[in-house]
Amino acid sequence: MKSYGHFPKLAITLTAFAAQAYCAQAIAQTTPNQLERVEVTGSNIKRISRETSSPVDVITAKDISASGARTALDVMKMVPAIGNDGFNDTPAQNGFSRGVSTVSLRNLSATSTLVLVNGRRMAPAAYANPNNGTSTLYDLNQIPAAAIERIEVLKDGAAAVYGSDAIAGVINFILKSNFRGLEAKVLAGMNDAGEYKRQTLSVTAGMGDLATNGYNVFVGLDYTHKGRSMVNDATDEDIHAADYRAINLRRNPYGSFLYNDFAWFTKEGTAGARNFPQTNPANMVTKATCPDSDKITNTTSDVYGITTAALANRTFCNYNLDQFVEMQNPGNDLNLMSRGTLKLSDNLTAFAELGYSRSKREYLAAPRTISGLSPASSFQLGAAAPTFQAILEVGHPDNPFPTSRAAVQMRFPNAPGGYNLTNTGERALAGVKGTIRNDIDWESALLWNRTQRDEYYHGFLRLPVLRQMLGPQSGGTNRSLASIAADPDLSRPLLNNASSSIMQWDLKASTEVGSLPGGPIGLAGGLELRRESIEVNPDPENAAGNILGLANTAVKGSRNVKSAYVEMVAPVLKSLEVNLAGRVDKYPGIKTNFVPKIGMMWRPNTVMALRGSYSEGFRAPAVSQVSAGGAQFFVNGLIDPVRCNTDVSPNVPKPGGETADCSKSVSGMGGANPALRPENSFNSSLGIILNPVKEVDLLLSWFRIRRNGEVALGDAQSVLDHPNAYPPGSITRDTNPTLLLNGQAGTGPLLSVATPWVNQGSTMTSGLDYEAKITTKIMDGQVKWTNYLSGTYVLRYERIEHDGYASNNLVGTRGGLADWSTSAPDVPRMKFRATTAFETGNHAILGAMNYVSGLSFIRQMDGTTLPNAVPPVTPVYYSGKTCHYGPNNEGTGPAPSGRTQIGAAPTATNGRDLYINRYPGCAMPKWVTFDIGYTYTGFKDLTLGFTIQNFTDEKAPYDPTTSTGTASVQGYNSGLHNPYGRYFTVSASYKFN
Repeated sequence: MKSYGHFPKLAITLTAFAAQAYCAQAIAQTTPNQLERVEVTGSNIKRISRETSSPVDVITAKDISASGARTALDVMKMVPAIGNDGFNDTPAQNGFSRGVSTVSLRNLSATSTLVLVNGRRMAPAAYANPNNGTSTLYDLNQIPAAAIERIEVLKDGAAAVYGSDAIAGVINFILKSNFRGLEAKVLAGMNDAGEYKRQTLSVTAGMGDLATNGYNVFVGLDYTHKGRSMVNDATDEDIHAADYRAINLRRNPYGSFLYNDFAWFTKEGTAGARNFPQTNPANMVTKATCPDSDKITNTTSDVYGITTAALANRTFCNYNLDQFVEMQNPGNDLNLMSRGTLKLSDNLTAFAELGYSRSKREYLAAPRTISGLSPASSFQLGAAAPTFQAILEVGHPDNPFPTSRAAVQMRFPNAPGGYNLTNTGERALAGVKGTIRNDIDWESALLWNRTQRDEYYHGFLRLPVLRQMLGPQSGGTNRSLASIAADPDLSRPLLNNASSSIMQWDLKASTEVGSLPGGPIGLAGGLELRRESIEVNPDPENAAGNILGLANTAVKGSRNVKSAYVEMVAPVLKSLEVNLAGRVDKYPGIKTNFVPKIGMMWRPNTVMALRGSYSEGFRAPAVSQVSAGGAQFFVNGLIDPVRCNTDVSPNVPKPGGETADCSKSVSGMGGANPALRPENSFNSSLGIILNPVKEVDLLLSWFRIRRNGEVALGDAQSVLDHPNAYPPGSITRDTNPTLLLNGQAGTGPLLSVATPWVNQGSTMTSGLDYEAKITTKIMDGQVKWTNYLSGTYVLRYERIEHDGYASNNLVGTRGGLADWSTSAPDVPRMKFRATTAFETGNHAILGAMNYVSGLSFIRQMDGTTLPNAVPPVTPVYYSGKTCHYGPNNEGTGPAPSGRTQIGAAPTATNGRDLYINRYPGCAMPKWVTFDIGYTYTGFKDLTLGFTIQNFTDEKAPYDPTTSTGTASVQGYNSGLHNPYGRYFTVSASYKFN
């Protein structure tokens, strides 16, 4: 890969800003300063955007087209205030959120960023994700990119205006209105290796002019298709593939010894003990035969990472798993949005919106396997189903051991794996707006928005068929493996479906009441009534516990929300404006919530303005968090105090118990908690705006957000240790009388633990937003030259996982590693985007620089604080020299626990290496990319565009993870970077007369 000097290029960019500012000042002596009055997100009162007390970024359709962005998510990723903890619709995305794109402001999770369409809420996607910070997912795939007129990003708390979820800010997608004519646009993109292909067709049509004809009807259609890109040499070009191979065994030639449908058999070590050691090659055999090209010889374990001792120095058949690893999975998005307005009279206008969206995704997956080495879990709705262990009895037709039982390991390629997902959305809005007595503007509307998810799971194995391989004493028939593999009932497509909806009526009005020395007082207020619903249903086969290893998610609930709000703009002086807002929300089972906001803007002169705001916010628990049901998942390493003696060290099972009772793996389920409270937040901001001449705008803003009482899944061990503190029925045990301790009820083996949602911990972040925009004319006024810089510099990011834990600044680190007591995300210190644009006649040229700083992986501290523990636990601060992914502790101080050394020591033949050898600084470097774009409008009604993103072809930085970690599989960190390399986009749009 080529090496580029980034700081010289940055210096050139800043020099251009300085030069342009000088030119702008020189020609600005006779130019008046004029500002356009517009409606701005964050207020219900019309005003001038730069005069608001809260910062709002505006991204226009022209900006989107020039950037080469292909989706709404692509656009949002260019905003420096957007965090890296959202979902990016990648193949490796976890199954609880597969197929969605979300956005997060300030790294405070998608649940704290409210997404609006034309100023009103979207229905969340139909998911019930049990992971913290992902319970409410606003899917950007529902946004029709072709219909976007502009995007307004409010980077301040706005709960006093919009209610729940607007803790970190609001993103408002404003779609086109009053559009006339017919316009078609095609767009196609791929990288320089022909990978990551996308094609988009959009059509926009409108007729009528509201002012002259009294009506307007607009329809926008957007269709996008993306192709499949696999893990291969071409997609390796733009990531650090060699490092992932040497350290993480990515693209390891070895995939699996479970080749096609040939089984491996392991001899039982002790008769009846269900132990199957794989240490002696004679006790692990197979009948597999395959072409020589599919064979592999395991000479040393570190070459291929094979840890099964019985496979050492053996040649066996190798199953290629890379054939199922996608870098980009195929899919298509269809979005249709229409809007109509009808002027009923001079003071009354009716409007309506209809929208439909559909996102389809396909995912590859390897055929499923079974392993009889240990019991395999399965789930039935609400509990863990009986385990399954694939053990062949003596005399089974496939058992190669005449006097011993055999554990079978086997793949089932006749049941291909994979997923097919379809997310749909329907949106309907009808309303009227008007003016009363020429001084009261009002608007009322009824909104219905529904999302539907239909997801097919392929290749999962049915237990009623698998159990037939067992002996009669285990409920089987000693059925042959070949006949089971060929049985069409072994696997059926499983359909999990879900829906989410909102029904909302709102009424708002604004007017002017009285006046102050600075002018008339603006007043606005409104009411909202909203019904929120969600229903998630697993496939009946899965709910019945008939599927091996697949957890259920089942939720059903709804609630009514009532809200009222008021807002006032008070121009106390000509130079001083005060903004006040307050909102009351009533959720069922939660006390009435009131949040205020106050903002001020002071303009001592025409050059400078100071602004600041203070607000309080809240996030109500998601419907899925307060409704019956939940999502199942595996919980490992639990100590069951009923059946395990914890008074001795090491712990031992009580009489009648088992060793597993002291380290139990069971089904967990996120459950509703009647005592769950809303999260609350406190937001502060202070900024300065400089406008020395018309062509120069400089902004600097400080922000601080603290979010308390964060909603998180309860700890399963805490439920076991303190059962009386949790709802009845949180613990499920086996009631088989033969398994009870001394016949005592309630002492059976643990089956499942409901981990209710709880309020715990807090997050605080603060930093600086900065912007600079300089516009001038050069070359005798023939060329318009615009430079723009927008960035965010994070000063502090603190996560306290539980009340009482120590608080530590995690900026510039992988938060959950720097402070071992937290689950904080990656927190880069700085992100910015700088653009320079030249426009003359029919030509427009854009250049852009994108910067994201690096991350440290040094283990710095463990903030766990448990003063009542025996012995008490206090925060621990390490030497500051220990790499989490390194081999040992350096310097003085206690050695951190829980580190994950990755890689293997290099030898002359193994091709491996240790992470610390290749990255001795234990850090991810910054990533700097450059884009260029060109637009030509010289043909009548035709606009041609061409962009190259990352034209210097910078590889995505290496992200250390374990060999099965998402970054290792993908080869990059999807929250911070992308794997595209140099990416080309061409577009053409035509306006029909």
